[in-house]
Amino acid sequence: MSGESVQFDAIRGGALREPPRAISRAFGRALALVLTCAFSLALPACDRAPSYSQATPTDVIRSAAQMVKDNRADLLPNLLYAENDDMRRLHRALGTFLKHTQELAQSLQAKFPDEVNKLKKQAEEAAKKGQATTLFGQLAQAQSRSRRGPPDKSQQEAFNAALKRIFVDPYGSLDDGVERLSTTPINDDVAAIMVDGKPMLAPLGLTMRRVKTDDRELWAVVPPLNIPGVANFVPKTKEEFQIWGSLIKTVDNVVIDLSKDVNSGALKSLDDVSKKAGEKVLAPAAMVMFAYSQAMENRKKAAQKAAQPTTPSKPTDSATPP
Repeated sequence: MSGESVQFDAIRGGALREPPRAISRAFGRALALVLTCAFSLALPACDRAPSYSQATPTDVIRSAAQMVKDNRADLLPNLLYAENDDMRRLHRALGTFLKHTQELAQSLQAKFPDEVNKLKKQAEEAAKKGQATTLFGQLAQAQSRSRRGPPDKSQQEAFNAALKRIFVDPYGSLDDGVERLSTTPINDDVAAIMVDGKPMLAPLGLTMRRVKTDDRELWAVVPPLNIPGVANFVPKTKEEFQIWGSLIKTVDNVVIDLSKDVNSGALKSLDDVSKKAGEKVLAPAAMVMFAYSQAMENRKKAAQKAAQPTTPSKPTDSATPP
């Protein structure tokens, strides 16, 4: 009888024809096989991201809200349209940053629940009065008031409050306002995103585009990168994409450090968090943006050089005199 059949008989309780060591080896191999199969089935299921539909424009909106509810803000950039691989890599870096901002918000809620709840109530009251409660809204108000003079203390306080709201509830507007969002078709491949029945980011608008690949078809949000004043800053070369990636990584590191400081007790309040954020991000972000300005200047010089007409060179007479 072969060794394999002897070991099998031993495991199933048959006649014992080998010493206990052989039985032990056979049992060990069988157990290892079972565990290997179990882990091969379980681990992919744990690592696999949930499936979020992009089959229709409405599905994209619902998937965005569901990602936030599932604490998967890192997947939000998957809903964005990317023109090339460099932009997709930038989206992945952005996803990591969004994940960490969500983790910071959870830490703030755990450490400063009273301050967080108070801030949310203030935001609700401000919204009822028609005041801007988002960071972009505060920026727009600050820009409008700056034309009439330097910002006063109340404006600065409002801006700081908006910044703290970003830390506390970075996706609250998406989660709470999803029912206000809808889409309307522009053509077969483009749909406009609407808020309360009106175009988002009017007058330019925000759209979705149908993306067709070899194996599937989906809809994706087109980032408004063609806005005047923004289009010039969109990365175009590999160097520029790398610099933008460095900027995202810089801010991401700040968020990670803030979470560590909050969890360790080094920061005692939301005011401490917003102040520390400014201290941490200002210098490195300024350095990265300086590098990007240099890269854009190089791009401009290259474009000017390419646009210059080339002067044809005079043909040389190589013929020898008779």
